[in-house]
Amino acid sequence: MEYLQRLLDKLDWAIAGFLGAVAAGWWHRDDLINRKAWAVFIFSGAVCAHYLTGLVSAYFGIDEPRSVAGVGFLLGTFGGSLIAAITRAIKAADLWALIRQRFGGGSP
Repeated sequence: MEYLQRLLDKLDWAIAGFLGAVAAGWWHRDDLINRKAWAVFIFSGAVCAHYLTGLVSAYFGIDEPRSVAGVGFLLGTFGGSLIAAITRAIKAADLWALIRQRFGGGSP
């Protein structure tokens, strides 16, 4: 039981981010067309929250545990959205044409 408690203490920001990404998924449901897209969206929100909550809380001087959990929730919400936007931009960009334009191999 003690192991489970220590594991939950380490993952509390990730859990808050997971819940934030689930909440944000409602507004992104048009972009999330299958289970894999949902899983990536939620996982990326949880990962962003887990790794960035400490940094953001320290930067803004937030020390209260309940407020830090709120920061984790927001980072999960925006983290999932950020990764979805980056993925959409990469899919929309014609990277091969950009590489050819920069390094030669064809007319622009």
